[in-house]
Amino acid sequence: MNKASKRWNMLRHSVLERTRREVIEPLDPLYPILLGTSVFYLIGLGRLSLAQQTAEYSVLAAIMIFAIAAAGFALPFLTGAVLTLRAAEQKLERLQRG
Repeated sequence: MNKASKRWNMLRHSVLERTRREVIEPLDPLYPILLGTSVFYLIGLGRLSLAQQTAEYSVLAAIMIFAIAAAGFALPFLTGAVLTLRAAEQKLERLQRG
């Protein structure tokens, strides 16, 4: 096979860089969102498990329980999204180097 031309390599590099800017960088906030959701879920779960509950639940306690449940429901989806994002980011880095 023929060696790739300089122009082709420059075009390839610019396309990969633009892909990174337009696809990977806008999704970077997923990392702190996953971290915040995980911390909220773990703190809330620990608080519910360790706190002594009174016989009556208040509206605030109900809202907190639903928020903790929503965070627990979102964790697997966020984890999958972050792992996929990380894999795509590593693949792009490998393509840019090679």
